[in-house]
This record gives sequence, structure tokens and C-alpha cells, in this order.
Amino acid sequence: MYKKILYPIKFEEFSLDVLSCILNFKKAGTEEIVLLHVIDVAKIPMDKYEGFSTKEIEKFTAIADAKMSEAVMTIENAGMKGKKRIEVGVPYREILKVADYEKVSLIVSGRQKKGVIGEIFIGSNTDKIIRYGNIPVYVPKYPACFGADTETCKRFCEMPFNRVLYPTDWSDCAKEALRYLKGLKDAGVEEVIVAHVMDEKAMSMQSPEKFKEFERADKEKLEAVKQELEMAGFKAKTHLHVGKAGPDLIRIAREEDVSLIVMGSHGKGYVKEILWGSVSRNAVEYSDRAVLLITLPALAEEKARG
Repeated sequence: MYKKILYPIKFEEFSLDVLSCILNFKKAGTEEIVLLHVIDVAKIPMDKYEGFSTKEIEKFTAIADAKMSEAVMTIENAGMKGKKRIEVGVPYREILKVADYEKVSLIVSGRQKKGVIGEIFIGSNTDKIIRYGNIPVYVPKYPACFGADTETCKRFCEMPFNRVLYPTDWSDCAKEALRYLKGLKDAGVEEVIVAHVMDEKAMSMQSPEKFKEFERADKEKLEAVKQELEMAGFKAKTHLHVGKAGPDLIRIAREEDVSLIVMGSHGKGYVKEILWGSVSRNAVEYSDRAVLLITLPALAEEKARG
């Protein structure tokens, strides 16, 4: 399903560890990994950039090229094709441009950075890739940055698709994520946890009878998705909760010890460009589990038309 992957790499902490995890995407049919390093023009002072010489660009390129050559060798030793690209420009724009040119089926993106109270924050480039792109984005969460031991990291990397959490709000975007999830059938998925969180605030405004009606309808929808997955050859279970979708889904992911969350990348609202939803953003921002975000093609096309 993901024959060709683009991995923008900055050679920061855990970059090569994440690469070692991505090598296991070979189980999902990955044949080639394109490494991309972008020399960020925004980090070059304008007074220097105006006279930025070819020689200086070549110096930065040579350093990046040496590092990338080693990474490409790692990819090839794992039995896949490795390719390296070095571009100069605005990172997220170059990433999307290269993704389109190389016709990749997945972008791996997600700078892992701890905040003052220990959360892992995504970088602005990842935010913009998700916001403006129309290609699925895999946001890795390498366990070591949470203090996990070597064995935990090894298990996490070797079985990236072992247990999958699939949150749904019954939207078209969620349905598209389900379609993608079923494409991972041969990637080693042992079980899918289908979850829906009934909005606590909205439910508190309903009568007991109306709440029961909503609950019954959601249970039926969850059971239908479960049966659809079982017919496709997956083992599946369901979760229905009343609460706040963002934190509750993160809690479910931890309790079920999932290795991956597969979800739509945006909600129902959008203005000019697609605005990815608060629930998916919350999962990417705060979850310690990897997240695979799926964009709805129809909305992406509408966004592209402006």
C-alpha cells in the first residue's frame, strides 16, 4: 500500500531511530524510501542570504549528503531502495513539492520535542504538511523520548501495525480512514479497536430518553464497523464512551496499548484550505502513540481548486 515513502530528515535526536522503525514498513509493501533534507532559508540571516554564494550552499549540501549516504545504506541493507534529495527553500513547501514530484504514497513527518511539562509537540512543518497536503501523513512517536526501555522501543519498531486504534465520528473523512486501514491487512495488524466518543457537553443537553436513543444508534454503528472489519479478516473490538474525544482517545490508546492510531486528518469545517480537526490535532500533539492521518481526497481536490 505504501510502496514509496518520503521521509524529511533533519538529523535531530531520534531521527535515525525513527528511520530504523520505518524500515518495518516493508511489511506493508514499502519498496522505496526517499530521504529529503531541506536547507531552511528562514534560518539564514537576510543580510547574509542576499549574498549567499554557491560555495556556501555546496558546503551545507556536502554535510547533509554525507549523513544521508549512511542513511541510504541503512535502507538498502534492509532490502529496500533508498534515495536522497537535498533542496533549498521553505521546508514544508519543498516537502510537499518533492512528495508530488516523487509521487509518494506516504509522508513521514513529526519532529519530537518535549515541552516544559513533558508533552511531545509536533513541529510547525508537520502542521503545515497536514494542513496543506493531500497525502497520508505518518507521525511517529519514538518511545525512547518518553523514557521507554530498549525492549519497549524494539517491540514498538518491529510491530508498528500490531494493534490499531480507529476512532470514528461517522464522517466521510473517518470512512476514508477506514478504507485505508483495511488496506493494511497484510502489514501485521492483529487487532483493531474501533472507538467513538459521545460528546459529553452535547449529551448533557439531551433528555435521558434522547441520550439512550443516541447511545443505541452509536452502538449499532460501532457494531457495523466491527463486522465490516471482521469480514475483511481483522480481529476487532469496540469502545463507546461519553466524554471529550481528544483526551479520551489518547487514554484508550494507552489502555489498549496500541501501536498506531489511524484517523481522518480533519473535521467537517474548512475555509479556503482544509483545517484539520481539533481531535486529530490533539492526538498528534499529545499522544505517545504513532498516528496515521488520512486526508479525504474529495475535500483535498476542492481545497486545491481554491
